[in-house]
Amino acid sequence: MSSDTTGRRTEPAPSEEGKRDDDADPSELPLPPYPPNLGHPRLHFLHQMRDVFEFGEQALATRDVVRSHLPGEGDVFSLAHPEHVKRVLLTERETFRKSDDFRIAFGEGLLTVEGEEWAAQRDVLQPLFTRDSVMDYADGMVEQVRRRSDRWADGDRLELQSELTDMTLDVLFATVLGRELALDGDERIRRAAEALHDWFVPTSYLLPDWVPTPARRRFRKGKATLQAEADRLLEEKAGGAPTDPAEAEDLLSLLVGLRESGVADSGMLTDERLRDQMVTIIFAGHDTTTTSLTFAFWALANNPGVRERFHAEVDALDGPPTMDDLDELPVTDRVVTETLRLYPPVYSLPRRSTEPTAFDGYRIPADSRIILALRHVHRDPRFFEAPDSFRPSRWDGDLRGELHDFAYAPFGGGPRICIGREFALLEAKLALATIGREYDLYWLGDNDADGEPPISPEMTLRMTPGQEFLVTERE
Repeated sequence: MSSDTTGRRTEPAPSEEGKRDDDADPSELPLPPYPPNLGHPRLHFLHQMRDVFEFGEQALATRDVVRSHLPGEGDVFSLAHPEHVKRVLLTERETFRKSDDFRIAFGEGLLTVEGEEWAAQRDVLQPLFTRDSVMDYADGMVEQVRRRSDRWADGDRLELQSELTDMTLDVLFATVLGRELALDGDERIRRAAEALHDWFVPTSYLLPDWVPTPARRRFRKGKATLQAEADRLLEEKAGGAPTDPAEAEDLLSLLVGLRESGVADSGMLTDERLRDQMVTIIFAGHDTTTTSLTFAFWALANNPGVRERFHAEVDALDGPPTMDDLDELPVTDRVVTETLRLYPPVYSLPRRSTEPTAFDGYRIPADSRIILALRHVHRDPRFFEAPDSFRPSRWDGDLRGELHDFAYAPFGGGPRICIGREFALLEAKLALATIGREYDLYWLGDNDADGEPPISPEMTLRMTPGQEFLVTERE
C-alpha cells in the first residue's frame, strides 16, 4: 500500500464487486479495528472534541472501515468508500435508518421521517422544488441578493459568513415562505436560525442527549422562536391559501391549501407537523448555500487565476444574471461544483444499522451508529488528482462520467437526495455571479499550514466565526 505525504492511500480504487464482500455471515466476521494511531478508545472522545476533522483523517488514513468509541454511545463505525455510500443510501437503504439526532432536533419534518410517511411528505413538497419551479425563483433570488449587497461600500470589512447567512435567509423567506425579512430587523428570526447549529457542536454532539449543555439550551430557544414564527405565518395563510396547488406562490400557501382542500392526508398537515416542516426548511434551505458561498469566495480570493476567469465571465453579461444566463456561466458553475467537493456543507451523514451487516470483510452489529465520511471521500486521491487543491478546471471534461456515482455526493444520493438541491445550486450560482460583477472580496484571515481556511464542524461545515473579507468595488 502506498500513500501520499498526508498518509492517505493512493492505490487504485477497488472495484464495486470487490467492495461487496458481504455474502459472508456477519456473525463470522471480525469487528473493524480501532485506529492504531489514535490511542486508547476511551480517549477518542477527547481527540474528537479537539479536532473532529483531524481525528477523522487520522482514523481513515489506512482503511475505509474503522470504529471509534464515544461515551454513552459505544462503538461508532466510519465508512469512507463511494461503494459504501451507495449501499447505505441506495442499494441497501432499508438496512440503515436516520439517526435519532435529527428527529430530536427537527421533529417530524421531511429531513427525519422514514418509510411511507417520508414518501408522502416528499410527494407533497416536490412540486415547489422541481427544476422548473425553482427556475421561477431566479429573479427573486437576484433581487434579494442585490437588496443586501447594494449596501456594501468600498473598503468595508465583512464578517462574510454572517452577512451571507442573512442574505440566504432573505432569499429563502422571500421566495419560498412568501415573507420578506427586514434588512436591519427580524433579528429574533435570524439568531434563532443560527442557533439550530448548536445541537450539533462537538462539545454537545459527542455527549449523551440528556446532558443540558449551553449550546443545547440555545438550540431549544431558537427552535421555539421559529416554531412561533411558523404559527404566526400559518395563521396569516389560513382561509386565504389557494385550493389548487398549482396556484400556490410559496411553500406555506401550498401546504395550507392542501390541508384546507383535503387533497393531502390531514394528519400529515397538522399545525405541529407544519411547524416541524418549517423549522426543517428554514435550516436546510439557507445553511448549505451560506457555506457554499463563503468557501467559494474564500477560494476565489486565494486563487487569482480562477478569479480572473470568473470575473471575465460575469463581466460579459448584459446586467445582473438571470435564468437565461445560466448557460453562459460555465466557470461559475465549476467554481460552485469544486467548492462543494472540497467543502461539502454536509461533510458526514449519520445512519443507524437495523440489522447486522458487513463492509470490506468487517462486521457491523445491528443498531450501530454509522458515519458516511463524505468529506473524506471527496478528498480521496484514488478518485481525484491533487484532491486538496481547488481546481474548478477538473470538471471541464467528463470527470463526472468517469467517477463512481457516489464519489461526489454533496447532496447525498439515492431516493433521499436533498429535495432542495436545485434550489441551492441555482441560488449559489446566481449569488456568486451577482456579487462578483460588482465586488472583489479579499480574505483578511490566516490560512493554516496546509493553506486551508479555518473551519468549524457544526451540524454543517462552516468557517470559524469572526473571519473577515475586504470589500473592493469593481470598475
